[in-house]
Amino acid sequence: REFPPAVRTPRRDSAAAASSRGPAVAMGDLSVDPVTFWERLSKLHKTWNAERQQDNSVWKGADALVIDSGGLNDDEVYSKSASLQNWLLGIEFTNTVIIVASRSVHVLTDGKKAALLEPLRSAENATLPLDLIVKDKTDKNKANHAKLIAGIRASHAGATVACLNKEKPLGDFAALWRAALAAEEGLA
Repeated sequence: REFPPAVRTPRRDSAAAASSRGPAVAMGDLSVDPVTFWERLSKLHKTWNAERQQDNSVWKGADALVIDSGGLNDDEVYSKSASLQNWLLGIEFTNTVIIVASRSVHVLTDGKKAALLEPLRSAENATLPLDLIVKDKTDKNKANHAKLIAGIRASHAGATVACLNKEKPLGDFAALWRAALAAEEGLA
């Protein structure tokens, strides 16, 4: 059946789309669009910085933003961390911590995911330094947790962290990160 011209959806040529938006970063079937990532992260970052000190702000004075995820949970119908990751990256990264700080972004994840994100560091529209930290199972990420906490401490006053505490991510990775964050003195 033919649709009238006003209803047809034109097909985008993938080569033309790539050249107009910049090259997509790909690994297998997964890809992260650097332009979309940095545009969206910049929007989040600017909104947070502009509104974080307002009395009625959702940010409640947060000095840094934490988006953490554990293992895949098929029983969870809705996850804010997964939604934020999908909005920023276009895919969900399990067992990953993303810290959005005032002057940088820090990501703790496995080597394959870090390799997928590596080209974002040198993207033309990158607005902040991107620190990619690869998981280290030998010390259960203790040194990596210290790097993330240092990133939080260097952001604004470094005392208040916005987390998705109502979510209960699965697995040791998320549990160890949350325990390290909770054990840190002077962080609320």
